Formats: sequence, structure tokens, C-alpha cells
Amino acid sequence: MLATALALASCGRAGDPALPPLVNPAHNAACYVIKQDPTTVQATITFYGWPDNSPPGDKIAHGIIHKHAGGDGTYCNPTTFATEKKNDTTIPYGIKIYVPFIKQYFIREDLCAASGPHKGSGSNGCKGLWFDLWIGGTAKSKAHEVIKCERQLTPNGKVDVILYPKDGMPVAYPGPIYQNSPPPDGTCDGKPP
Repeated sequence: MLATALALASCGRAGDPALPPLVNPAHNAACYVIKQDPTTVQATITFYGWPDNSPPGDKIAHGIIHKHAGGDGTYCNPTTFATEKKNDTTIPYGIKIYVPFIKQYFIREDLCAASGPHKGSGSNGCKGLWFDLWIGGTAKSKAHEVIKCERQLTPNGKVDVILYPKDGMPVAYPGPIYQNSPPPDGTCDGKPP
């Protein structure tokens, strides 16, 4: 199993960095590198970060490649996302998605919590085909700025999401979507919130 995980962990072209190691080798490595044709779906997109995670922080339900919510949005290091438990069959842990309007890759490592704080764009839980994307933040982040960024980026309706995307899609602003710097209020997808 470990040899399979290591063989599947290569990413991109020769010379590109390898995928981060699987956090839990007991997870089937095939759930991370799924050989399936890309499929475009229409889905609801929201964002969550440090202040409106449940509980606040960067803990996730099922780390596949990250111990905590994170990633830089690239194919080899996709950012954490959550969806509801009812989607476990169609949107399994370890599935990669690509969100064209954000221009980043994401990986399912978390579960939406309807019991979360009554703040942020995904505070009502995730019902149906819904992806709650990790935006970032830390204990030092200004909670209102993280949530402002979440609301600013959340689209009004359903948008295209690519399930099982191929490598090579454009990635804008690799790294956390929300970053604490530059002062005073940080950046939201590379731009001041």
C-alpha cells in the first residue's frame, strides 16, 4: 500500500515538486489521484476560514495531504474544501476539484458543519452540491476581514466546478486566498479586501 501511495504521489511534469505526503497512509492513495475524466458541474460555492471554522482554527475532519486546512491552490498542493456528509459517495474525501472563477485547485479534506458559528458565507451548512472552500487566516487574523473576504468572493448563484481536473489549469495567486499581510487588513485573493 505504501509503495502504491508513493507511486501515485508524483505530480506534474518531470522536475515539478511531488505531492505532499499522505497524512494518513491508511487512506486509500487512489482517492487522492483518481483516474477519471474531468466533469463540469454547477455548484454553490462559499468560503470558510480560521474565524468561522467549527471550532475556530484550522482543524479538518479527514486530512488526506494536509494535517490542517491549507494548500496553495496548485495541482500538487490543492487547498482544503468541505462539503456535506450526504456527498461522501459522489464527492469522496481526496477528490480534487478546480474552481474556474477562483483559478485554484482544491481537495476534499473537511466536512461542513451546520453547527458552526453564525458568521461567514457558509454558516448555514452545505446543502446539496455545495463546496465550502478554505480561505485561510490564522489566530492573528482580524476575523471581520477574513469574513469580509469570504463574502466578497462568494458568488450569487451556482458556478462551474470541475471534478477530477487535469493538471495544467491556470492558477491565479498561488497560496492562501486570504493572507494577513500586507498590513493593515491583509489581502483577499491577492487584492486588499
